[in-house]
Amino acid sequence: MSNRTWVCIDCGKSYRRIQSITAVACSICGEPCEYVHWKIHIPSPNKKKDWVEFWSIYRRETQLIERFKQDPKIKEITLELLNQRWTRS
Repeated sequence: MSNRTWVCIDCGKSYRRIQSITAVACSICGEPCEYVHWKIHIPSPNKKKDWVEFWSIYRRETQLIERFKQDPKIKEITLELLNQRWTRS
């Protein structure tokens, strides 16, 4: 079975856990970690500007995916990080 990558945005710590786990708490700060798709390159937390920009785009895209799933009026979305376009027929 493959693993998933989880990242604590506040601490910058990443974790690899089995695929069946649905949530991971950071062992440093205790905050919930974000699941990140395996195709996405996560910038180093030491590069603060890149780190903040990445998470801003990532959160925007995950919200966009949720809106797309809930609102049938949305016909198409483009995801910059995953380099994907989702469309409805």
